[in-house]
Amino acid sequence: MTHLQEALTAHQSGRLAEALPLYERALAERPADPGALHFFGLLRHNLGQSAAGIELIKQSLELAPDNPHAWINLGNILLELGRHTHAKRAYQEACTAGADLAEAWYGLGMCLRHLGEPQNAIGPLTRSLELRPDNARCLHERAMAYRDARDFALAEADYRAAAALDPASPRVREGLGRLLYRLNRIDEAARVYREWRELEPDNPVPLYLGAAMSGDQTLTRAPTAYIAKSFDNFAAVYEDNMTGLGYKAPAHALAALRAAAQGGILGQILDAGCGTGFCGPLLRPLTQRLTGVDLSASMIDKARAKGCYDAFEVAELCAFMRAHPAEFDAVVSADTLNYFGALEEPFAGAAACLKPGGWLVFTLEKLAEGAPESYRVEPHGRYSHGADYVRGALRGAGLEPISLELKPLRRERGADVAGLIVTAVRSEGVGA
Repeated sequence: MTHLQEALTAHQSGRLAEALPLYERALAERPADPGALHFFGLLRHNLGQSAAGIELIKQSLELAPDNPHAWINLGNILLELGRHTHAKRAYQEACTAGADLAEAWYGLGMCLRHLGEPQNAIGPLTRSLELRPDNARCLHERAMAYRDARDFALAEADYRAAAALDPASPRVREGLGRLLYRLNRIDEAARVYREWRELEPDNPVPLYLGAAMSGDQTLTRAPTAYIAKSFDNFAAVYEDNMTGLGYKAPAHALAALRAAAQGGILGQILDAGCGTGFCGPLLRPLTQRLTGVDLSASMIDKARAKGCYDAFEVAELCAFMRAHPAEFDAVVSADTLNYFGALEEPFAGAAACLKPGGWLVFTLEKLAEGAPESYRVEPHGRYSHGADYVRGALRGAGLEPISLELKPLRRERGADVAGLIVTAVRSEGVGA
């Protein structure tokens, strides 16, 4: 067996450290072997050395430009790194070199959807399915392309076809449930989540969303396991999705904090539920030290890349605030407290971690006019709240509400989501 064959065997078996010197020996013997360069490039990427891996695959392609598999793997790495435009070219080359390879067309379609070209993605994905009809992964990708192109009937058909082929896929189940919710077919969406829960009884996502869509008003907050798992899964596409919905909550929170602080620079700000760091660039100029806390490690990884924060912690929000008494000059929470129904606990935590005179600024979704409840869980899994309840809960925690504004937070299902933008202070002040 040659060194290259031994390297491939070790690589394919997951023995990456063992494969590394074997590839090096193979290339020492044959430096211009395009196969060795290609697979060594893949190994370097697998070892977290993606830049070196890309260069090795490019060298391979200079020697063997008609190798569609190398183009596909190059595209896959570039797509994973978020270099979508470069990935698109690699996949196009793969489709030219290997027109009968379903994976080449799948990669191109997936890349085009990530580039915000869902209509253009449908053709390559359809071609991939012609070559490999029973590919649940490709059906799911085309379902998302149809959804993004607003062809909801075809999106539903592909989601259901993908679910039939891969009944245990959580992404397919969640995608179908969210699509049916978007179409206001709440009962059908609830059924999808119930069926998913039967397949995965320990998965907190279908457990919670199934209950929310069924209107279970005994729920007083979204479970921490649901939030962590849901947002870990959502991290890669969160900012693109929210931007597409005209997301305004961070800007509203910033404006409220600026008004409260009257243009001053605050010592320490807590971004409570920082997510991918939407608020980070907005809050950075207002503070000497910015801390982010979130339940989702994947979301914090995205926020860390922005370079706006001084510290992060993956933690449950209320526990974190209680553990940092009188530390912060302001707590800002955009689109996070709407995962709590009862607000007494997070308000008490905020009061505990704020210095006297510190500000709490947050956004909530507004409860429909005339609703008898103080708060209610909505089918999408977030809570809406009544203004009078919010004021009373703040005062009960030792926080004085000083302003409460009504503004849209984003668009959803073709309509504005009505929001409450609330500012309170840890001291006596003028009531809202």
